[in-house]
Amino acid sequence: MKRILSNEDTQLKIIFTGVIFVLLGVLIPLYIISHYNFMSMDDMSYAATAIQIWNESHSVLQLFASIISYCRDFWYDWAGIVTAQGLLILIMGPFLENAYYMTTYITLTSFVLSQLLLFLVILIRLFHADFFRSAIISICIICLQVLLTPYPNESFYWICGAVSYTCPYSEAMLLCAMLILLYCNPGKRWKKIVLYTGIVLMTFMVSGGTYVTLIGMLCVYFLTVAWFWYRSHPAKIFVTAGLILYLTGFFINVLAPGNQVRLSISDMEGYPPVIAIVRSFKEAAEYIAVYSIPPCILLALLFIPLFANIVRKKDFTYPLPALITLISFCVFAAQFTPTLYTLGITGTGRIQNIYRWTMYIWLYANELYWIGWVMQRFEKKASSQKRPCYLLPGWILGGIAMIYVLSFWGGDLITTVSAVYDLTHGGAQTYYEEYQERLVILNDETVTDVIFQPYSYCPYLLYPEDITVDPDNWANKALAAYYGKNSVRLAEE
Repeated sequence: MKRILSNEDTQLKIIFTGVIFVLLGVLIPLYIISHYNFMSMDDMSYAATAIQIWNESHSVLQLFASIISYCRDFWYDWAGIVTAQGLLILIMGPFLENAYYMTTYITLTSFVLSQLLLFLVILIRLFHADFFRSAIISICIICLQVLLTPYPNESFYWICGAVSYTCPYSEAMLLCAMLILLYCNPGKRWKKIVLYTGIVLMTFMVSGGTYVTLIGMLCVYFLTVAWFWYRSHPAKIFVTAGLILYLTGFFINVLAPGNQVRLSISDMEGYPPVIAIVRSFKEAAEYIAVYSIPPCILLALLFIPLFANIVRKKDFTYPLPALITLISFCVFAAQFTPTLYTLGITGTGRIQNIYRWTMYIWLYANELYWIGWVMQRFEKKASSQKRPCYLLPGWILGGIAMIYVLSFWGGDLITTVSAVYDLTHGGAQTYYEEYQERLVILNDETVTDVIFQPYSYCPYLLYPEDITVDPDNWANKALAAYYGKNSVRLAEE
């Protein structure tokens, strides 16, 4: 034990191994329970054309052709988020009916990997941190994001919410990572070509995505271009062209005729532009105050020795920390503006998820910067005498405390806890079996008017919303149309 306490590198490797197992423990139950998931709600109304073409041809080219036509009509008739919708239809074609679990595999995996890349790039390439500290920090933030996702069904399980909102968020994280790599001079020509291609592709994808991510990434893009010009970076012309491409997609998105069509059938009224912007700051400040709960604070405390080591390695003075916090807060607050402007609210569950994820990034990025500023000014010159390192004992105690605070502030709404409970108690299996019983009736051509009993158990992660007793409800009508029925409804209580 004394030998371990005297070797900080060994302690870091042990902690790294531990957080890898924690990450696997967080993710594996979420993947397993996805195999008991199935299509519902908006899925049928969006997927009919794509599934028909795929089942008839199994041709990717024909599916792409149908997506282009579908996105054009979608832009005119419903909303401007055409790249997000195109990706949704592309995934729906092969996977919706027979492999719905791929929703989770695609969205959760892209969420984890895109952010892991971004965090590692920031810490290693920008701050010159070592791999183990960078990986520990990155994995811990991702685990907290996944565990405390407020509406996990809409982010990782319901395909319309997951692909339309989580995937654009992951694309934005990947775009940020590639812009940083470009700033750090990738070196070889082929690496630059890969980065240029990736940046153009992700710029195109994010600019046609959902508005909460769209507006946040627009702010980041402007700041990135300004920094490239300030530093006279050789790629400043390219990133400026990227911003122009992003703005082009942005205006095509927000000026779509379908946006007005969608708003016209809503019974909600948004705020005027100036008021929406002002309220965005208020809502963002309240959000940070309310959701900076003890698990977040405890993780911030565990990060202090890791961040302290990282900022010592960077020859940087960390100027104007208050201004950096203000700018980053403005970027965070900008995400609240679209829904406040259009609907007068901060958004549905899938939008609330994005607020939560970006809040953690804002919180820990500011912690790193402020620690750097403090240490550059107030830390005394380090003694050359080697002292015991208590990083590992501190993290063991912190891990035990984290289990307690998560159970107290999250309980059975923690994603992995909920998944394990529903798997071990049979709730997910019962839910899926009852769906299979419904499916037999839906595929029976002799039954034209269908009446179902409500599900006896509704898993927290998998259950989005059921049809109603009213056959004219939009969800009932979509299900009836998809399976060629006259009507579908739930039995009266």
